[in-house]
Amino acid sequence: MITTTISFVIVLGILIFIHELGHFAVAKFSGVGVEKFSLGFGPKLLGITYGETEYRISLLPLGGYVKMVGENPGEEVDDVDTSRSFNHKRVGTRSLIVVAGPIMNLVLAVILFPVIFMIGISVPAYLDQTPVVAYVAPDTPASEAGVVKGDKVLSVNGTSVADWESFLSKVILSPNVELELLIERGTEMVTKALVPEASEATGGGYAGIHPPMKPSIGRVNKGYPAEEAGLLPGDTILAIDGTEITHWAELEGLIKNSGLKRTFLIARGDSTFSVEIEPQRNADRDVYLIGISRDEAQVFKRYGFTEAFVKGIDSSFEMTTRLFAVIKGLVVGQYSLKTLGGPIMIAQVAGSAAKSGIADLLSLVAFLSLQLGIINLFPIPVLDGGHLLFFGIEAIKGKPLSERFMGVAQQIGVVLLIALMLMVTYNDFMRIFF
Repeated sequence: MITTTISFVIVLGILIFIHELGHFAVAKFSGVGVEKFSLGFGPKLLGITYGETEYRISLLPLGGYVKMVGENPGEEVDDVDTSRSFNHKRVGTRSLIVVAGPIMNLVLAVILFPVIFMIGISVPAYLDQTPVVAYVAPDTPASEAGVVKGDKVLSVNGTSVADWESFLSKVILSPNVELELLIERGTEMVTKALVPEASEATGGGYAGIHPPMKPSIGRVNKGYPAEEAGLLPGDTILAIDGTEITHWAELEGLIKNSGLKRTFLIARGDSTFSVEIEPQRNADRDVYLIGISRDEAQVFKRYGFTEAFVKGIDSSFEMTTRLFAVIKGLVVGQYSLKTLGGPIMIAQVAGSAAKSGIADLLSLVAFLSLQLGIINLFPIPVLDGGHLLFFGIEAIKGKPLSERFMGVAQQIGVVLLIALMLMVTYNDFMRIFF
């Protein structure tokens, strides 16, 4: 609990500080007076005044702000302060101050990703292996395209793929986009047209093509049927109701859609035994589970500066693509709003990442910073993108929007933001208690 709390405060603190530092630095450089620089909202916990600016830490850690001279509509300033007033600056200057916050978040992400690869990360061992299909899930784009177990993928859209990492990257980045696969099947060369579907969990492409994954147990979750049945980490599931199991995805497919009691044939060391297990329904995900996770071989990889830089840029692009795919899915109703997480989920992930090591914690910071930077540019009142939209309208009209209009727009934005926070917090509680 302590690790989770400290990690949550550190992660949010970094994201908020970098964001507000962008606004602060450009405001100062542009000659705008800054009255307050606050990490958090609400009542002040700690504060110190240096020069004209009060630097403070406030009670509610879910954000921060930079209060500039003459920032609020209708705010009066002394004549001597007019040249230092935010609202008396040109539209271009105000826009630069506003956009600096999201830009700083994007810059932080672009810097951190290469650093993470230079520190080193643990990745699934199969990523470096040749993409020979180990399992094709039924009723997926791959099965419909005629891809079968044992196929060796040589190229995608004419570009060769030497390993699973390069192949899966192309699939993930191509939801609902047709891909032409050149496949080696025995002594033949065949071509298959594959259209990955958008994953409900990530928004990235999913084809139903799986790399090697033994049906071996890596962890048994407390309170689930697998624990009650006596299964242990290291056990391998050989068969279910007499059907041979050779792949983890095959195991998942047989369990998740039915709550019927089944007979599992288990290998433990040199012995085998059978046990009956009745899967438990997970209402949030609407699937049946027995409470196990797979035992996946990992390798530790560290990269030099140049390769780390290239992989960092690739990761930034891939995550940005996934983010927009998920946002589009939420807008058109493809994804449920229940998939969104709030501060509690961030805290849990931060705690888990901190226990895993500095690279995982930095990965979380980079991922959230990228999201914060992009989402803040959306043209929604209260967000930085909303201010940029108003400035753009002002530039076209040649005069500022009315204070009444701005006030109403800001109030609407606040209501939407509060509603979103309540919804994601509700989702967090539902995941924990139900």
